[in-house]
Amino acid sequence: MFRGFLIEILRSAVESIKANKLRSLLTTLGIVIGVMTVIGVMSVISGYKQYIANSFSQLGANVLYVSKYPWGFGMSREEFKKIQKRENIGLREAEALKEYGTSFKYVSPSILRNMKMERGDKEAEEVQIEGASEDFSRITNRNVSLGRFLSKDDIVYNRYVCVLGQDVVNTLFTEENPIGKKVKIQGRQFNVIGIMAEKGKMMGQSMDNTAFIPYTTMTTFTGKRSTINIAVYAEEGEETREEIRWILRGVRDLKPDEEDDFSINSSEALISQFNQLTSTFIIISIAIAAISLVVGGIGIMNIMLVSVSERTREIGVRKAIGAKSGEILGQFLMESVVICLVGGIIGIFLGASITKLISIVSSGILFHIPIWSIFLGFGFCFSIGVFFGYYPARKASKLSPVEALRYE
Repeated sequence: MFRGFLIEILRSAVESIKANKLRSLLTTLGIVIGVMTVIGVMSVISGYKQYIANSFSQLGANVLYVSKYPWGFGMSREEFKKIQKRENIGLREAEALKEYGTSFKYVSPSILRNMKMERGDKEAEEVQIEGASEDFSRITNRNVSLGRFLSKDDIVYNRYVCVLGQDVVNTLFTEENPIGKKVKIQGRQFNVIGIMAEKGKMMGQSMDNTAFIPYTTMTTFTGKRSTINIAVYAEEGEETREEIRWILRGVRDLKPDEEDDFSINSSEALISQFNQLTSTFIIISIAIAAISLVVGGIGIMNIMLVSVSERTREIGVRKAIGAKSGEILGQFLMESVVICLVGGIIGIFLGASITKLISIVSSGILFHIPIWSIFLGFGFCFSIGVFFGYYPARKASKLSPVEALRYE
């Protein structure tokens, strides 16, 4: 009985909307824009979150990086100036960590510079040269596809050897095996001992346009007093972080009341900060979408009031032949909900289309629509339809049959 009643009300509502297609379509614009905003923004943010998480994970899940500067977003100018005054992180800190650390096995200095590499008449511009130790590949889980990585002897004897990334190999060597060949870095001859396995991109930057040389050799380019990073493999997590902190405080002669003048960074911290940042964008986008939905809801209420006014005689006739107030209320309320849901479907379709277009344009980033955002969009539409449709529907249901039939 109730099912048949509901189907009849739905059929009547659809017929009424079809009779005024253009008006119904224009009424849904606010709903369409609101739902499209929710779907589009949620899809883009979800895609970027996954992309950022995958990118940062390439730094190593259990790796801590000691550096002069903290990683993160939103540093003020005053904070940056204060951090700039810190003493540089140098090789003595790396050596102290390697000597006194008990909760971690692998430590490697990391000295980064962009330099030019040459081989004959071929050049590779802006190659990221990284001075590292023999432990660096273990710490960052970077594998060698051909040849070998740096050895302890390479470090001790300051050897002029290098391990190349795949992009550098493609630029300087065509179909030759690079192992045993010579390349020039800033005019100095280096022997190629290995090729790194491909790593892909991180934040749009190639991880394969790189080369690794002994950090002791790297200091001939940079000087021994330049600031460096220190990579530490930290299986014990917080225990390792705390041990690193106390070793460094001792090496740098910090008093108990002095704050740390170094930073211990991790990829998890970066991901956490990015998630906090995107949460703010999500809240803002939902607020904007809610405003659009409310505006759309007000438009729907106005249109429904006009519809009630136009169909006053129809309401009178229906009541005169026995229609109950609840049936009239249900019909007009259903019309309001259906209009909102149609707007929601259009909004979801447009949001999905925009997401697909952005995925095509943004190579390397896969955007997808979170299922919860679709349910959220439909939930908004249903709520708006009920909330803003109730007053016109109630007004229609309260009309007197006699007065309705006399209405011109």
